[in-house]
Amino acid sequence: MRRLALVCLATAVVAGCGDASGPYTTETASTPSRTTPAESRPSGPLVRICDRRLASEIGSLLRSAGFRGHPDIRQHPSGAAGHSSCDLGPVALRMDAATDAPQRYRNRIAETAQFSQGIPSHAPRHIPGVGDRRLGPAGANWLPWIHQLLSARGKRVLIVSVDGGALRDSARLSVAVAISGAVYRRLGVNRSGEA
Repeated sequence: MRRLALVCLATAVVAGCGDASGPYTTETASTPSRTTPAESRPSGPLVRICDRRLASEIGSLLRSAGFRGHPDIRQHPSGAAGHSSCDLGPVALRMDAATDAPQRYRNRIAETAQFSQGIPSHAPRHIPGVGDRRLGPAGANWLPWIHQLLSARGKRVLIVSVDGGALRDSARLSVAVAISGAVYRRLGVNRSGEA
């Protein structure tokens, strides 16, 4: 009986120690099921709009840009109110709506610019017409080596990643700009950051 209690205790301790991703991991991902309570289901801005209509619009944009093959546009929304995502095949959307999102975004762009000294292809490129007007060049930036367009409007930061299909960088950028516009329109967030 005592051995059984020790085995149970050891099992409980090991189970609570985290996983291989690191000793400080405390969150576990869960896939919602029919029995999952509503409050633990995916939520957030992108989860709300990650639907067939957005998938269809993104599929059309990819094909018009010369995407080869058939994009696997299946909606995979996840996240919470502060951070949400929507994976649509070769396109991944991430939105940070946490209170400090714009500051973290500006820090990321500044650090990327600093670390890309001497590597022009890694320097962030300002993209006009996408981000919050009040931020000027900090409103939207393209990171060409990872095919990401980061933009901020109001208190939200959107990251659009476009991969696959042997698209040229200019085509990836134009698709990312169009997708960003579509997402912000569907969320009702204008270039002054107002919803």
